[in-house]
Amino acid sequence: MHTTSPEPARSADDVYLAIKEALAGGQYGAGQYLREEQLARSLGVSRTPVREALRRLDAEGWVETRPNYGVRVKAWTLQDAREIFEARLLVEPYLTGRAALGIGASDIAHLKTLADAMFALTQHPSTPESCEAWFAANGEFHAIITAAANNARLDRSLKSMKETPLIKWTFDTYSDADRERSARQHFEIVMALEQRNVAWAEAITRCHILAAEKAVLDRYDREHAASA
Repeated sequence: MHTTSPEPARSADDVYLAIKEALAGGQYGAGQYLREEQLARSLGVSRTPVREALRRLDAEGWVETRPNYGVRVKAWTLQDAREIFEARLLVEPYLTGRAALGIGASDIAHLKTLADAMFALTQHPSTPESCEAWFAANGEFHAIITAAANNARLDRSLKSMKETPLIKWTFDTYSDADRERSARQHFEIVMALEQRNVAWAEAITRCHILAAEKAVLDRYDREHAASA
């Protein structure tokens, strides 16, 4: 007789990551309340690790705690968007410039492959599947660069900013023309890194972020003008 081994118990970190991934994937809507008991039941854990996970997510800005009401998913505002892009403009170009000083040939080759893949996606009409593929490739592209800067603290700080739902919303905002422009900027970033040109790498990364910010702010203006 074969017996099924019980699944290993989830750690507090596992619970935190599971809830965070659900938030990042849009499983819970802005303003929705997250109930400890329901989350604990769905994850097969006690309420203690859920409570701790929600505290961490509150500190990171994913959720907000309302006394006497509970914990709800944070609704991102225009000010949140401006703050995140402002912080990225301070950190990400610097890390890209540092990466230009020492990034390896294998990383450069991988970046070229990812840039080619993203450009190929722009040559066809956008679909939910192609958007997901773009989002994954873009995340890997920039993660390789910032890791090559060899500043773990700034890299972790930047990753925290870019894990927010706002970043995914940015990609959903892009038009086909926006994606093609972004893809061409990826090629230029790779060229700057390959040439070990710090100033060029920083400048094109700054332009890359500013263009993303404009797409988000334009969408915000359109949606609020339509609802006015």
